[in-house]
Amino acid sequence: MTPSTAVKPRAADAAGPGLTLDVSLPKDMDPGVAESIRPRIERALQLLVLAEQPAVIEDADRIAELLSGKIEPSTGLVEARLARLKTIRAILEDGEWLTAEELNALQPNPPAQKSQPASDWKRRGRVFSVSHGGRDYYPRYGFDEAFQPLPVIRDVLKAFGEMADTWKIAAWFQFPNGWISKPGTGGEEPVAPKDALDQREALLRAVAARQGSYMA
Repeated sequence: MTPSTAVKPRAADAAGPGLTLDVSLPKDMDPGVAESIRPRIERALQLLVLAEQPAVIEDADRIAELLSGKIEPSTGLVEARLARLKTIRAILEDGEWLTAEELNALQPNPPAQKSQPASDWKRRGRVFSVSHGGRDYYPRYGFDEAFQPLPVIRDVLKAFGEMADTWKIAAWFQFPNGWISKPGTGGEEPVAPKDALDQREALLRAVAARQGSYMA
């Protein structure tokens, strides 16, 4: 019979017994060794549950290293990942995001290839997209009433330069920026770049001020 060990992943403040999971181990494994790796398996499962999805550790090699005790993600890494997921949710929930197929259907003469013209626009630096759930999404604010790319988006993307993580660009557009303002009840108030796309020069100044800093 193949030995197995039961692990019970649960939150530290959970009441009552946690979920029990039977894990099969090699039949020739010493029972003492099997028992010694129980805490590592529990820790791995707790980290995956904490992050709400397995993407916190993205490949099998890292999971194997984690279970063998060679590495263990710090709480800072997990917290940063959770903060990133929270930001992504906020961005996606506030505003309209379009797939390449939807943009294709909104064209006067839709190309036969559903990924067009969005993929060509992105390749030429006229638009940007973010990836979520295995799909690319384009911000509605980046297009005019006829669903053509706004020229200012191209100018801003050129000012940003190469950016591997386009969620940083999306976050920059999404949240109020101190370098862009409008009159308010208490004086000048910061404005999100996506709400100031008619202020090209102010947007470019804001990008220039941002360079070298993660925050806008």
